[in-house]
Amino acid sequence: MPESTTFELLEEVKSLRERVAELERQQAEGNRSKTDDLARQYFNLAGEMIIGIDANQTISLINERGCQLLEAEESEIIGKNWFDHFLPDSNREEVRDLFRKLIQGDLMPVEYLENEVQTAHGSLKSIAWHNSLLRDESDRIIGTLSVGVDITARKKTEQALRESEQMFRQISENIKKLFWVCSPDWSEVYYANHMYEVIWGHSCQSLYDDPRSWMNSLHPDDRDLIEREIKNKSTGELFDPDFPRFRIIHRDGSIRWMLARAFPVFDENHMMTRIVGIGEDITSRKQEEDAAFELHQELERCVEERTSELARKTAQLQAMFNAIPDAVLVLNRDGVVINFNSQQKSILILSTDLRIGSRIERLLPGDVGNQVKALISRVDNTRQIETIDYCLVNRGENRWYRARVLPYLSDEILMVIEDINDRKLAELELASLHEKLSESQRLSHIGSWEWNLQDNTIWWSDEVYHIFGMKKESVALNYESFLQTIHPDDRPQVEQTVAQALEHDLPYSIEHRIFRPDGEIRYVQERAVLKKNAAGEAISMHGTVQDLTERHEAARTAQEYRDILAHASRLAVMGELTAGISHELNQPLTAIANYTAAMKQQLAQGRDVTDLVQKIEELSLRSGAIVRKLKSMAEKRTQQSILFNIRDSIRNALELIQYELRHHQIEVKINCDSKFSAVYADRVQIEQVLANLFINAVEAMIDTPIPRTLTITVSPAEDSLIRVVIADTGSGVPADFVDHLFTPFTTNKKGGLGIGLSLSRSLVEAAGGRICFSSNSKPGACFHVFLPTRQNVQ
Repeated sequence: MPESTTFELLEEVKSLRERVAELERQQAEGNRSKTDDLARQYFNLAGEMIIGIDANQTISLINERGCQLLEAEESEIIGKNWFDHFLPDSNREEVRDLFRKLIQGDLMPVEYLENEVQTAHGSLKSIAWHNSLLRDESDRIIGTLSVGVDITARKKTEQALRESEQMFRQISENIKKLFWVCSPDWSEVYYANHMYEVIWGHSCQSLYDDPRSWMNSLHPDDRDLIEREIKNKSTGELFDPDFPRFRIIHRDGSIRWMLARAFPVFDENHMMTRIVGIGEDITSRKQEEDAAFELHQELERCVEERTSELARKTAQLQAMFNAIPDAVLVLNRDGVVINFNSQQKSILILSTDLRIGSRIERLLPGDVGNQVKALISRVDNTRQIETIDYCLVNRGENRWYRARVLPYLSDEILMVIEDINDRKLAELELASLHEKLSESQRLSHIGSWEWNLQDNTIWWSDEVYHIFGMKKESVALNYESFLQTIHPDDRPQVEQTVAQALEHDLPYSIEHRIFRPDGEIRYVQERAVLKKNAAGEAISMHGTVQDLTERHEAARTAQEYRDILAHASRLAVMGELTAGISHELNQPLTAIANYTAAMKQQLAQGRDVTDLVQKIEELSLRSGAIVRKLKSMAEKRTQQSILFNIRDSIRNALELIQYELRHHQIEVKINCDSKFSAVYADRVQIEQVLANLFINAVEAMIDTPIPRTLTITVSPAEDSLIRVVIADTGSGVPADFVDHLFTPFTTNKKGGLGIGLSLSRSLVEAAGGRICFSSNSKPGACFHVFLPTRQNVQ
């Protein structure tokens, strides 16, 4: 109820008080009961709550409206403490304290007060109070009389209004669109959100101060149009809320595109009270639309060009379809011919005449037609290309053809038949050659390989897989996996050799060991060259691998036999030199015996024997050296190559035949101008070779007249070799025997075995050297021995 009604009630209450006073006076005259009834009628007819509370906070008076508001009967209310029963906990004590102060006179009565009361059912209601004090005859305050107006509905309405206003403000301030409210004639702006400042670049206050200032930013080309729209909408012609798109010029000079709508707001009399509008910056959208439009135009142009190009290419394809040398058939999924390019071409390829509607299984010979029919079904399901080759007797000769079945349209299949007779024959010949090559590789234990440097993949022939003991599907071949097959001790050398070949574009040949998967070690030899493209870039390396294991085993066995033969030869030499060796040992031993006897005599005489002891020591060492040499010659041993001085070996060999040299009066001359005379070989075997050659020279000079000379010359030779020349002044070698000098078991000496020179050549060649004979200009023979100065690394 409006506040004005409340004041009227107060006046009514005052009037009621006057009537009550009048009734009291009438009561004195005996009409009390009648007056009470009349007062109660007025009291209960009041439209608002009337309640009286005495000084003890007890309810002493309440009308019917009050009972309705408190949701209880009068008997349930009268006599109860107002604060304890009808005020909520939230404000009970505060209001009770005000009431005490009021009763005590410490506080003037509050004419208007709002607070919440609690009904008998527990619900809360907002009440607006108009209060007055009740006094007795002595003017003492005995209670209060209050009129309460139920303002619960009004409070809820006000709260809803506040919430709606807050919600409206939050929405308008947070949306990314312009929102405004203005008068119907657009002459006054009531509200504009922050987006006006973002889009226009001017403050909202400037718009409030000058409601038409926003129009100053309209693009000149759009201003008249927008002004007409505003005029129409001001007159109520808002049948279309949309504004046409328009442009504004931002304060920074940029042009913005706007999309706006406006809606009228009417009162209960259907009078327009304001206009509400919303606007959106669609600059980005407009740019996208323009770009899309341009793209659409470009696409249409491209479509026209592509359509024209497609028509041209279709004509080209049709011409090509008819011009290609192969027979092209279009079939349905049942194998029925739908179209073909040339019947004349098909006559040479198919076994019968070709017509539209022909079935493919009847056009091809024998079982080929059924196979093609099965291919068509498979291609229709998998959409993958299938191929079949077949042979047809054409003009009295067998010719090969290839039919390719391709997916075409969803329900059509394309089949291309080409004459591959020359290619097929070449393939068959190539397959035969490949089989022969594989067989030759297998027999020779040589396989071929290629390393693609671009993608680091390696291809091996079948024989390479066999040599390495691998299966094709067992490993992915690349350079790294290949290195893993090489023996760890040989791997660095192989890597270095390959790196040098790549860096310097050099072919290489190298021997190394490999590990098979089963752990077996095998010896192989690799040869390779680089392959380059037209730009000179290395693109691949290809080469061969040869299994040398059997050769290595044969060489090892031969070396074992050679060692055995060398040992036997040394024993034979020692047998031949028995007399000389015994003489060489007997001489120092006899001297030792004589010196020992002399030493006894001198000791008996008390003389110094130091010189004799020293001579005995020297002769003992000489005898020990001869024994050690004999022991070394007699030992059975394997080849052991070392670096040693060839001049020392020459002297050692000469000491073994010293007796023969002196006995036959042979002079030895050693010529060695070079300071460097170290060789790399087996020392014992080389000394054996020298001893053989020296003995042969001695035997060749026995029957020749004096002087007899054995000349030994040491000098450097080409290819890092040392040359030892042994020349004698003997009878020489018969001309018809020169070619048989190094032939095993061939000799011109009585009682000879014919293995000395043959074994010597074998021992020298095993060391990486060579031996040869040359005719002497003077009488006698001359042998040349070449020995390496370093280890031979392949």
